[in-house]
Amino acid sequence: MATYNEQLKGYVADVPKVIFRRCDGHAYSFDELSSATVSADIQTTDITGGWSLFPLAVLPGASTFTMSFTSAQFDTDLFSMANKTEAGQYQINSNYQMDTKERHEPDENHQIELLQTPIAGTIFIAGLEEVTGSGTITAGKYLVNGKKITFSADDDIDFVDVIYKYTKEVKELIVTNKESAIGEASCVWPVYGSGDDCSQSDIIGYYIVRVFRARITQIPGMDTSYKSAATFTFELQALDAKRNDEGCYSTAYYKK
Repeated sequence: MATYNEQLKGYVADVPKVIFRRCDGHAYSFDELSSATVSADIQTTDITGGWSLFPLAVLPGASTFTMSFTSAQFDTDLFSMANKTEAGQYQINSNYQMDTKERHEPDENHQIELLQTPIAGTIFIAGLEEVTGSGTITAGKYLVNGKKITFSADDDIDFVDVIYKYTKEVKELIVTNKESAIGEASCVWPVYGSGDDCSQSDIIGYYIVRVFRARITQIPGMDTSYKSAATFTFELQALDAKRNDEGCYSTAYYKK
């Protein structure tokens, strides 16, 4: 639903571009959001007395200003932005350990061949035990030789599920276990001339919400479903900016 903007005589009917500038100077930009929510909440305390059905006074309490975003763009910045750590980049890891599961049917020699070379000691087959060294393959045991696994002829096995690890060269980004980031957040919404069909309407200006000091309160996480596009959500909350003018956030607009 489009929201009419009186100052620009237009409609806000799109998601914003978000720029988050961490306190350490690193800046991040997201312009492929699928949804954005901005909400403010003021908590109050009622003062009552006597037999009155109404409060004698309403005192303001803690206030919150929260912005939540869902991104359709998978970006490493989403993860490095939210942590108080150096902006990360994917690094080559030639010995990354991958977990996998394969289902196999033993051949006439009671053997199967895995798709990958397993890391020693990582194979798990429910109900069976690996033979170590040059031990005999008796009932309930199996022997590993490279990718091949040999079972006992005494075991009547139709199929086996094999869980194991193998090494793979990957590009890896390690997210550190540090506190979430604090910084300044700016949201810029385009304002359209029509609220009916924005695809056929010109952008006549921009509406801006800037939070002077905010903390990431929801670390980016994935929301996925079967054969559907994944989305990634993060959230930030305004903090006391400790400014001389007592400002917490500002709104602004300009014509294109």
